[in-house]
Amino acid sequence: MEGSEELRETLVEMRREVDILRTETTHANLLLSALDAVLCVDGDNDPFAGVFSALMPVFDYSCAIVLVERRHGDDSLECVASSQPAAVGSIWKITRLFGKALSGRIVTTVSDGGPDECPGDFGINLSGVQPALYLPLGIRNRRGLMMLLRSEDQPGFDRAHVAVARKFSLLASHALAASRANQTEAESNRLQHLTEQLKISQEALRFRANFDALTGLPNRTHIQELVDDLIRTADDDRKVAFAFLDLDDFKQVNDHHGHAIGDELLRQIAKRVKSEIRSTDIFGRISGDEFVIILNPVDQRSDASALISRVRSRLKRPFRIEGVGIKTSASIGVALYPDHGRDYDTLRRHADMAMYRAKSSSKGGVAFFNRTLGRRATEKLSLERCIRGALSNREFRCALQQKVDFRTRTIVGFEALSRWVDQSGAVHAPGEFLPLASELGVLDGITHLIVDDLIQHLPELDAKFGLATKYSINISAAQSMKMPFMLKLAQRIYDTGQAGRVILELTEESFAAIGPFQTHVLPMLREAGVSISIDDFGTGYSSLAKLADLTVDELKIDRSLVSSIHQRPRNQSILRAIESLGSALSVSVVAEGIETLEEQDYLINQTRLRLGQGYLFHKPEFIADLIAGDGGTRLPERSLAKPSSSHAA
Repeated sequence: MEGSEELRETLVEMRREVDILRTETTHANLLLSALDAVLCVDGDNDPFAGVFSALMPVFDYSCAIVLVERRHGDDSLECVASSQPAAVGSIWKITRLFGKALSGRIVTTVSDGGPDECPGDFGINLSGVQPALYLPLGIRNRRGLMMLLRSEDQPGFDRAHVAVARKFSLLASHALAASRANQTEAESNRLQHLTEQLKISQEALRFRANFDALTGLPNRTHIQELVDDLIRTADDDRKVAFAFLDLDDFKQVNDHHGHAIGDELLRQIAKRVKSEIRSTDIFGRISGDEFVIILNPVDQRSDASALISRVRSRLKRPFRIEGVGIKTSASIGVALYPDHGRDYDTLRRHADMAMYRAKSSSKGGVAFFNRTLGRRATEKLSLERCIRGALSNREFRCALQQKVDFRTRTIVGFEALSRWVDQSGAVHAPGEFLPLASELGVLDGITHLIVDDLIQHLPELDAKFGLATKYSINISAAQSMKMPFMLKLAQRIYDTGQAGRVILELTEESFAAIGPFQTHVLPMLREAGVSISIDDFGTGYSSLAKLADLTVDELKIDRSLVSSIHQRPRNQSILRAIESLGSALSVSVVAEGIETLEEQDYLINQTRLRLGQGYLFHKPEFIADLIAGDGGTRLPERSLAKPSSSHAA
């Protein structure tokens, strides 16, 4: 479903942010190492002996050179340190870029503007087109700079490098001043303060990279590190339980009470769970309303069950937040090391599967991973790959099922249905792939293929069935809420010049709340001439007030109400009510899923309905087969025998 794709995007963004924080933390550590190298130097030793190696992982340079103004003040610089020792003592002319750095600015060149001449053969290759970074430094009461060079085939220094260089330039200048024998107390105190601030920043970065800001619990990345460390030291005789907790209906808390109360609920949940687990256990927040408990160790499955039961009991007790009483529960899935996996990803995935099983059975439940779940997961993963491949290979095709006037026994239209014809030629019914396709977020692509197939064959269909024939296209409630999809579909229909012959079938859920579909898409479709049908009518929470405002053109009675209608008095009453409603609103009413002569006879003799669909009249056919055959342009007087009810239309 659409939420799955949004979740994947959110997780990718979260991983990107964590990577940035980790990089910043690494850079902070390296800065401290470089400063320590300056501060810890003894006597007349080179203060840059350890600096170059500490800065290499940050800047990835090929050559480093430290230059200072000469004492007698001519327009030249002296090399006092270099990653190429032979360059020490060389004299360099002050160029425009050197001048900017000496004035206190960080200067970087991407691919040109670097030095093109070296005053001697020191093993330094200068081309004038290599990336360069210039850092101002104060050295022995003289102005100076550090020049970092990359080779021509390396990328230039970016903003992150400049930011780190600016920090190092300031701190290193103070460190060099403080390292001199004649340093003043003020200089020493200032350097100490700056170093302490850097350490504080480093700790803050480390916390942000490893812990959840809201609850203070280990975050996804840190949990994985802790579990990896745990597994490395574990053996097969020691069991560890990986429990995945997903709060039930947490979104409703945010929707009804606001995000502030939702955040406080998460904090209180974290406190309750922490109070129930042992000091050897690990508890962390994965994201949103998802948590993980690592129970270490557990002697057997029953130990894990007992601990999880305590956590469940605590979470079921009502919470009181800002005077609001809130009840919650958590569905929990558990995987055991080493029985169900020997690495973090496998244990996490298997616990997640077990959690979904628990949630599908009853909210607030617990389930342990087992082989059956593993087999189903493998099958689902295989089907997912096949569906994505089928979409790329355009293996989804349109099948048409007739909509008939069963009183005159003539065809009045067709409903476009999806079929998957795999590379072996096997045909898959919608029930085999549509639910997972919707979950994966690829249903839109399948719908576009079905519509393209229909539009491509419209001329041949018109030649066979006439220009008065209408064609229905199914749209899910989730699709109807997506403006880009609906706009593309509407434009595709409009471009055919046949919009007046198209019926979009939507479920009642599409009209449940005011949204973009009702305010923007629906008026646009109406203006283009597209008709609107409410599919599966009678199965949702139908609102007559909303129905009166929608001005729909058709109601399709769900098959569950039509099946064995001649034997079900209550369904007969409901059907008569829908028939009266359709008559009052001047909309067509279509009976779906007519499969027996008895059902048809009841509709003909006991109702005023005229339109219907079902296997009694014709099963769905691929367009080419429909055009090549007789097409049922005139239905037989006696219908086919009742087919198997296991079909999926």
